[in-house]
Amino acid sequence: MIDPRTFWESFSVRTTLVETFQSTLRDCFTGTLEDMLGVGVRDEVFRLLERSGVTLREIALRFDEVVEIVTRVFGSAARVLVYRTVANLYEEYSQRPNFTFYDSLKDRISLLREKVIADLLKPRHASNIDDSIYLTTRSQL
Repeated sequence: MIDPRTFWESFSVRTTLVETFQSTLRDCFTGTLEDMLGVGVRDEVFRLLERSGVTLREIALRFDEVVEIVTRVFGSAARVLVYRTVANLYEEYSQRPNFTFYDSLKDRISLLREKVIADLLKPRHASNIDDSIYLTTRSQL
């Protein structure tokens, strides 16, 4: 029988990892927009997303919709923006972005998310995340 306390601790760790992954994806998208197109265009894209029903907090949760909206605005050039976002996401988790421009970026995001959860990966930017979830969970394995 599974100890309920262990189950909830595991659930809490998974939740923390998923939330961190989502905020990291959102930050990578925001950073890529700024780097490639500037702050003014970034702000306009955020307004467009808001008008389309996607809030800033929902960017990672609804990333497929974000890609569709950005593609309507920028056409095929949006692929460069999305590719760079996904490559930055991989680099943020210290993973080599070993995919091509034409690979399924949606699949690459899913693969990385699963690797983050399975291997308890921490993004580079998250120095303020409590490391105890990584230490405690690893010691239980």
